[in-house]
Amino acid sequence: ESLTALGTDRIDIYHLHGVAPDSYGYCREALIPTLLRAKEQGKVRHLAISERFGQDTNHRMLDQALDDDVWEVVMIGHSMINPSARTSILPRLRAKNLGVLDMFAVRRVLSQPKVLVEFVRKAVREGLVPKDEIDLDAPLDFLITQGGAESIVDAAYRFCRHEPGIHVVLFGTGKRTHLEANIKSINRGPLTDEALARLERLFGKIDSVSGN
Repeated sequence: ESLTALGTDRIDIYHLHGVAPDSYGYCREALIPTLLRAKEQGKVRHLAISERFGQDTNHRMLDQALDDDVWEVVMIGHSMINPSARTSILPRLRAKNLGVLDMFAVRRVLSQPKVLVEFVRKAVREGLVPKDEIDLDAPLDFLITQGGAESIVDAAYRFCRHEPGIHVVLFGTGKRTHLEANIKSINRGPLTDEALARLERLFGKIDSVSGN
């Protein structure tokens, strides 16, 4: 009935979206068998799962899900200020040759200068970011002066776009000019090696923030 209402005979990618770590057991027991039957019937081509990154910033759900060889596409949270997927999840995704969508590339912290300053100052106080490596008043301006970025948002999209193992970077907007700017960022080359190395020194050990 759903396929008829959608005017199609199949769903290309069917996501279980925003699955929390303590909900994955239910997905495994109750939902996966039904999804596999739908796939066998040709109603679904590929099965996918996405994490609830706002609360699951260190990828605990996906750590469970990747033990099951049913997923072909995953959606992960990954950004300049929380690149923890690089070491905890992306190597496993590459080894399994899964399609990877990246969400949370920008969000509030990287799109609003005042929020960024507040975040960095708090992170420095908590010992998450080394104070001697960062300008507390303009914490990521080096990405423009040394990294070749048009803006911090531009840098954020390019950081994710060129991360090995990530195939699609998600963005959303209601303005055509914003859409065009985002597409240009996605199509630009990587940040400089110098900028990437500095980002790693600043945020490389963080796995506790989403950027919201």
